[in-house]
Amino acid sequence: MKRHLFLALAAILSLSACGGKKAVSDGIPADKKEVMDRFLAGTLDPSYTPAFFFGHFPGANKMGDAAVQAHLSLFLQGGADMLKVQTEQGMPKIDDLTMDTPLVPEDFYRPTLEIIRKIHSLVGRDVYVVPTILSTYQVARQGMGDDRLPGYAVERPEAFKRMLDNYTQAILWLIRECKAAGIEAFFTATQGGEMKFYDLPVPGGFFETFIRPYDMTVMTAANEGAKVTILHICDWEGPMDDLTRYLDYPGKIVNVPVSLNGEPFSPSDAYALFKRPVLGGFNRQQEIGKASPEKIAGMARDIIASGPKGRLILGADCSVPSPLDHADNIHAAVSAAHGR
Repeated sequence: MKRHLFLALAAILSLSACGGKKAVSDGIPADKKEVMDRFLAGTLDPSYTPAFFFGHFPGANKMGDAAVQAHLSLFLQGGADMLKVQTEQGMPKIDDLTMDTPLVPEDFYRPTLEIIRKIHSLVGRDVYVVPTILSTYQVARQGMGDDRLPGYAVERPEAFKRMLDNYTQAILWLIRECKAAGIEAFFTATQGGEMKFYDLPVPGGFFETFIRPYDMTVMTAANEGAKVTILHICDWEGPMDDLTRYLDYPGKIVNVPVSLNGEPFSPSDAYALFKRPVLGGFNRQQEIGKASPEKIAGMARDIIASGPKGRLILGADCSVPSPLDHADNIHAAVSAAHGR
């Protein structure tokens, strides 16, 4: 990796070189882990709102040392309070679900684990490194493709379940190994609760049969002993109209869609429903990647002013498109959230 990246990283982390006891200003710690700990405890100085933005990187930066550098570059340029590691390692495509052998080995995610380990070794003392834990259904979409899912759940439910069981073991392996490496935070995603799935003729219901049980297995494992966990409810597959089915899902922080059944759904709405801190405010598909940094800063202040007091982490409802191309906007939003 480039030397200037390490120099910039060292300069930022030197802020907390004295055991995390120095402060940027009165009551606001420089150690970003302590920022998040105080936020979750409800004792963070209200003049400082944590911020957390992330996104997918282009092909060359998805895996290996290039991925490590891309993640650190976004963290350094944007200034967010945590560092999310994307899970970019896609499942191999499957043509036949009749096989009895496992589709992937339990340690399939070892290359992703190595990226997480490297990033954690560089910043993990002072910053929560937050691996992305995809839901079993999201992983199945990678393997089967959208053109065949969720049809297999209807046409070949036993084979579909066998596939989900196998993928779940690989996800659980990644969670265990992350914890063994010192990871204390996870971003756990769910998908499959969108309205388009309601009419699938699955006995007992598609969500109740093929989404919720696997979500609960994965998220319970991630949440056990973790200090920071984010429940991400993804509407990638279309509109949603009901979030109450997620009220008992694990996760200390919730990250939800910006609309429900065509109506705006604000961070304050989410806090009123879940009674948990909320990550969000920006629509990932709108201004965050299009407006000027000055406008973004103003929007950030408006979002914070109308959000749940002391219970908001400024961010977007999902991954920001081409985040390194919009690092100036991310930095503007983060700086506004931090009171600068």
